[in-house]
Amino acid sequence: MAGREQPSSEATRCSDALAAALDRLHGLIQGLSDEQYTRSGMKGFSSPIAAHVRHCVDHVDALLLGLQDGEPVREIRYDRRERGTRIETDRGHALETCSNRREQVLALDPSALADPVRVLAMVSPEHPEQLFDSTGARETLYVFHHTIHHLALMAAHAEYLGASMEHDLGRAPATLAADQDH
Repeated sequence: MAGREQPSSEATRCSDALAAALDRLHGLIQGLSDEQYTRSGMKGFSSPIAAHVRHCVDHVDALLLGLQDGEPVREIRYDRRERGTRIETDRGHALETCSNRREQVLALDPSALADPVRVLAMVSPEHPEQLFDSTGARETLYVFHHTIHHLALMAAHAEYLGASMEHDLGRAPATLAADQDH
């Protein structure tokens, strides 16, 4: 296709990073009991870990759907999510879903990561979705960082519930790099 950028190794690294974050999410879920997965109650955490998992997977699904869209300019819509789905009540289903999404992320066409996308997102509940220009790689990077952020919240909640979590779970790459410098 004329004028199309060649996929970069940086774009592919974004999808590899998101796949690794989904591995970490899978590991977190695996380390919980069914009761810990669906229980809320920690002060400041009104949503159970399962709701955070659903929220993260919803973002991955929006990304995948948008990047597989057959339109000339693909659209990603993060704010159109279902709540109260099976992933919020069935830990086994959540584990299976994380593995499946990881494989889908790794199978993304690298050229789709270099392509332009349109992101429709709400910036206020009083206004309709707004349109933003982006690329597949940039949105993959966003979903990666979003997942890392939620992993931090889930790890804190899991530890409150008595689960043992990895020390660096939910820590951003920049934080991990800074820690290595000290």
